[in-house]
Parts: sequence; structure tokens; C-alpha cells
Amino acid sequence: MPSDDPLQPPEKRMMTMSSSTREAPLSAETCQQLICLTLAWDQIPEWISMEGGSDRVLREPVCAILVKTTIGWVLLDTGTDARRFRGPNPDRDLYAPAGLPEFLTDGDPLLDALAAHGLAPSDIAVAAVSHLHFDHSGGLRHLAEAGVEVCIQRRELDFAITTAGREDAYLREDYEHPALTWRILDGDGVIAPGVDAVSTPGHTPGHMSYRVRMAESGTWLFAMDAIDLQAGIDHDQVVGTHALPADAPLVRESHDRLTGLAAAEGARLVAGHCPVTWPALTAADGFV
Repeated sequence: MPSDDPLQPPEKRMMTMSSSTREAPLSAETCQQLICLTLAWDQIPEWISMEGGSDRVLREPVCAILVKTTIGWVLLDTGTDARRFRGPNPDRDLYAPAGLPEFLTDGDPLLDALAAHGLAPSDIAVAAVSHLHFDHSGGLRHLAEAGVEVCIQRRELDFAITTAGREDAYLREDYEHPALTWRILDGDGVIAPGVDAVSTPGHTPGHMSYRVRMAESGTWLFAMDAIDLQAGIDHDQVVGTHALPADAPLVRESHDRLTGLAAAEGARLVAGHCPVTWPALTAADGFV
């Protein structure tokens, strides 16, 4: 990678993996266990999560996924940094007027969720972040401190480092940790055996979804913010926001790609912030 690459500041170690976005490669192996995590609850107007939605405020989960693979545990997304929303001066500007996020414990959301399953950041073999909005990047500091490699799309990290700011829901203190080790993906790619990145730009420039292959429960497609709500799947309505005006057509393309992949592969398509479908997944004792 050239020394002047904006994605390679000298303090960060990076690996690059490239692949086509035309056909998402299927990992040959299946995974051993799948655990769905709720790291917080957000108060979000429906129109943000679904184009044409109302001003009705939905209580939406902040989601992450743990997958046990042949190389160890994989963490997909990291939730919100609760510290900025606690104490005498919580950061209300990011959520007003809908309200502050709710957290399930008084501790750190990610650390407590991992501990509930007997894990710590040091037990994670590799991680990924679908995009760098603050409700997905808030736990990256724990992975940096544990030396865990994090997969991300090149275009997402480029936008986050060179262009995005607070007004775009990007908080640089989350993802500019000097110890973070990125594995850069250009489109679809294998994160770990049985776990694939599926390129779904539009909501953000380098958004990606995840495909997880399980031996018994089959193939799962986690849309993340490419499709927020089950209603978006049921009524073929795209997510309501995108970071760049030029990327607006990609929102529809990525939505259609995910629904097409789900149909072609008989996969379970899971919306990324759905208050209807996600709680039942987290209540289950994992999937095999």
C-alpha cells in the first residue's frame, strides 16, 4: 500500500483483502455457535429507519453478533460508548429530540455483554464493524486495547477519516484509537471461516452486512443498517437515511441485493435495528 494512503497513518497496522462485489463468496465451513446481542436501546423516529416512515418514535435495539468459528470467536459490531450519555452532562445533541439511549447495565455495554457469555475482548479472534456510526463503533477501543484485528470496508474508513464528522453521526474518538488494527476489505470478503462480509453501501459509503453459515440453522444474513426494520423487508421499503446524496441509489441496490441473496440461498434475513424481530433472537440460547 502506498505510504501516502489516507487509510494508513503510521501509527496503525493494516492488512488489505480485495474481492469482487458481484458475487459474495461463500465460506466453505460452517460455524459452531451464533449469539445475538442487544447492547442498548435507541429512541429513533420511524422515518430514519424506513423511507416514508412517520414521526413515531421507535425503541430500537443496538445489535451485535458473536459467532464461534473454527478460528475462535468473531465479534460483529461493537455498539455505543455509554460514557458520553451518562453523568450530569449527557450528550443530548446526538439524539434530541427523541431521547437518550437506554443501556441494559450500569457498566460498559460491550464488556458486560461479552462477560455474560464468559468472554472478554482478549477472547475475540477477529472482529468487524459494519460502518462507523457511533452506535456501531463505540466498543472499538476495547478491541484496540486487546490487539484484536477489525475488518472494515476501505471506502467506509476513508470517509470516516477524511470527511465525516459529528453531524454525520461519526465520532472520531471511537475509531481513531492509535492501537486499532484494521483489516481493509474492498467489497465482499471472508472475515473468518463461515463468516462473510457482504458489501451493501448506501446508508454509509462503505456499509457492509454479514453472512453467517451455521450447520443446523442454515445461512443467516445480518443486514445491519442496510435494512433497519422487518417492515422494510415485508413492504420492500428502503432505509430512510444515507450519508452522501450521490449514494442514494445504492440504498435501493443494497436492499435488493440482500433480499435477492436471501431468496437465492434460502437464508434468514435479519433487519439491523428491528424492535419486533431482534428481541426473540437475543432471548434464544444461541443457534447452531
